[in-house]
Amino acid sequence: MSLILVVVINIILLFIFFVILNSKIKRNSVPRLLEEYTKEVEELIVELNRAVDSAVNLSEERIKALKRCIRKAERLLKDPRLGEGVSTKEEEEREKPVEPVLGEHKNLMEKTRHLLSMGYTKEDIAKQLNISKPEVEFLQALSRD
Repeated sequence: MSLILVVVINIILLFIFFVILNSKIKRNSVPRLLEEYTKEVEELIVELNRAVDSAVNLSEERIKALKRCIRKAERLLKDPRLGEGVSTKEEEEREKPVEPVLGEHKNLMEKTRHLLSMGYTKEDIAKQLNISKPEVEFLQALSRD
């Protein structure tokens, strides 16, 4: 009886080892690994597509905003009061150094907005930025949204 019991226990243990080894082999098999890698690559592609879509959407929004700004500038340029007074000076003359009051502003529109917010008159701004008064009015109109 004990011999039969030992044989049965050995058979059960062998079966358990077989099941464990078989599952480990299947888990590390080439088709299984390929399936995992394929799934990871698909997830990466989806993530990249989302990133590209958001970048494209942002670019499209910026392009629309730029087009609106251009249309607004064209409308303002068609205004006879502003169209005649816009200076035709060379770009080099416009880029003369500005007094330190302006800080680190990037362009004429920002400089104009900054000086207007500080209470300067349009004449003072025109003198300080070395542009005409209608240009100051034009830049002020562009900066309003």
